Amino acid sequence: MDIFDGYNRKREKTNALIEIENRRIQFRDVEQEVRGDLLTIYYAYENNLRLLRLEEQNLEAARENLEIALERYKLGNLSGLELREVQKSLLDAEERLISVKYQTKLAEISLKQISRRILEYM
Repeated sequence: MDIFDGYNRKREKTNALIEIENRRIQFRDVEQEVRGDLLTIYYAYENNLRLLRLEEQNLEAARENLEIALERYKLGNLSGLELREVQKSLLDAEERLISVKYQTKLAEISLKQISRRILEYM
């Protein structure tokens, strides 16, 4: 049995402590990245919910504009081209609403996926 091992044990212990600290730093980096992703997606989801309410109001206004335009068209106060523009405006509002609903659902799904992953690690 050797009494002196050339400080190998001390070096191994130091290396192990450095490795433990590196792993802690890596864990904190991953944790911060996940938190950042979670906050980004959460804020996007909140913004999409607000935008969804606005687009619903916009769609309602576009429908009212179409009703008014149809009445004016029937009375002869509105040309066919102007009526078509109002109809296109309604279609654009519907398209924007669908797009916002889609983006909101994507953000919601991403939040659920991330939250499940977080729960798996806890």
